[in-house]
Amino acid sequence: MVPPAAEVTIRPLRIENEAERALVLALFERSTSVGFPAWFTLQELIARQRESAAALLERQALPEPPSKTPMGEVVLIAETAGALIGFVWVRTAVDHFTQQPVGHVEDLATVPGHEGKGVGSALLAATEAWARDRGLSALTLHVWPANTRARALYARQGFGEEMIRMRKTL
Repeated sequence: MVPPAAEVTIRPLRIENEAERALVLALFERSTSVGFPAWFTLQELIARQRESAAALLERQALPEPPSKTPMGEVVLIAETAGALIGFVWVRTAVDHFTQQPVGHVEDLATVPGHEGKGVGSALLAATEAWARDRGLSALTLHVWPANTRARALYARQGFGEEMIRMRKTL
């Protein structure tokens, strides 16, 4: 039985905690299971996700990690009853059109079995609070077109499509 979102606690990653680091590493690869464009191979995506996760955790372990800087980035962990059930990575980015700083959700994932239980909504609410605390005027994110569950979550949380990115492999 998965507890309701009200029982979910969101807090910053404790980089010294091996279980939390392992959660981030494992969940980074979940995005490879939600449908991705055919021009990427599964092996390429897994390799890129592993590189991104390792670099993120390395930055968080610095004496003055980006999460401690005024803008920077943060990894937030979701837990309930001592169980780690998800994470979100948000960073400051520059908006393509306005050239103003915005919060950008780089990755959000929950442990299998916790989808659709309010964990993603709780993580996004914490992300929004993080961005507001820094005076940021918007949140952005990217999502695979085939990831209908995530797209529905983002729409329920007030995200709207701004542009569609297209690609042609040469």
